[in-house]
Amino acid sequence: MPQDVDFHIPLPARQSPDHLRADAEQLAWPRSLGLIKSEAAAERHLRGGYADLASRFYPHATGADLDLGVDLMSWFFLFDDLFDGPRGEDPEETRQLTEAVAAALDGPLPDTAPPIAHGFADIWRRSSEGMTPGWCARSARHWRGYFDGYVDEAESRFRNTPYNSAAQYLAVRRRTIGVQPTVDLAERAGRFEVPHRVFDSTVVSALLQIAADVNLLLNDIASLEKEEARGEQNNMVMILRREHGWSKDRSVAHIQSEVRVRLEQYLLLESCLPRVGDIYGLDEAERAALERYRDDAVRTVIRGSYDWHRSSGRYDAEYALAAGAQGYLEELGSTAR
Repeated sequence: MPQDVDFHIPLPARQSPDHLRADAEQLAWPRSLGLIKSEAAAERHLRGGYADLASRFYPHATGADLDLGVDLMSWFFLFDDLFDGPRGEDPEETRQLTEAVAAALDGPLPDTAPPIAHGFADIWRRSSEGMTPGWCARSARHWRGYFDGYVDEAESRFRNTPYNSAAQYLAVRRRTIGVQPTVDLAERAGRFEVPHRVFDSTVVSALLQIAADVNLLLNDIASLEKEEARGEQNNMVMILRREHGWSKDRSVAHIQSEVRVRLEQYLLLESCLPRVGDIYGLDEAERAALERYRDDAVRTVIRGSYDWHRSSGRYDAEYALAAGAQGYLEELGSTAR
C-alpha cells in the first residue's frame, strides 16, 4: 500500500505464533498440484507474502489449521491472476473456468479438471472436515457468489462498460474480494461455529459487509498503479473520478474517509453483539462462539488485510516485472485450460 496513504485501523494487530514455520513450507502445496512449476514463479509467489497474510487472518491457528489458511491464500491469488489477461475479458471463458472450479462444491472432480480446480477441491475437502451441514451450506453459498462475481466482472470488461457508480461496483466487488469465504475459514481453523440463527442477523450481516468494504477499498488503493498500467477501469478511485469528476487525490481522500466512517460504524455494531445474544437467546457456549467470531474472524480479516497490504510485495513494480509478468500468466494459464 502506498506509504503516503494513511489509514488508521482501531483494531489490534495479531499474528500466529506459527507463522515462521508456515512461511518456510508454503510452496509445498501449490507445487504438489502443479500450480507453481518454475523457480521464477516460486520467487514471484513468495514476494506476495501469502503465508504472512494467512497468519494475520488466522492468528489463533497453528499447525495443519494454519497450513489450510496458507493454502487458501495461495490458491486465492493464483486463481485471481488467471483473470489478469485475456481470460478476464472473456465472459464465456471465465464462466467455463469458474464452473469447472465450483463443481468441487458438488462432488469429486473428473481427472481432466484443471489443476486450479483440483486445488480448490482439496481446499474445500479440508475446510469441510468436522464442520456442520449448516456451515458447509453457508460456505458453499459464499463460494458460488465469489465465482459468479468473476463472470460479472468479465462481462463489464468484454462490453467495455466499466462501473460508473460506487454502489454498482461495490455490489460486485464485495463478492470477488473473497472476504466471506475467508471469514468462514476462520471458524474451521478455530474449530468453532457462530450460531447459525444469528449469522443472518442485521448486526452480523452489517459487520461482515463493513469487513468486505474495508478490504476492497484498501486493496483498490494498493493495486491502483498496477491496474492503471494494465488499463483496468474498475477500481474505486477511477470510478469516483468518473462518477463525480473528482481528481485522483480527492478520490483517494474520499476512500480514506469512507474507511474511517465504516470502522466507526463497525465499533458501534460490535457493542451491540451482547444485545444480539439476548435477542436470540444464546446460551453461554453460543455467546462465546459469537465473541470468537468477532475476535478471531471479523476483526482479524480487517486488521490483517491492512497489515499485509503494507508489507506485501504483490503490488510493487518488481512483482509485476519479476520473471516477466506475461510469461508467468501464460504459465498459469496453461494449468487452467
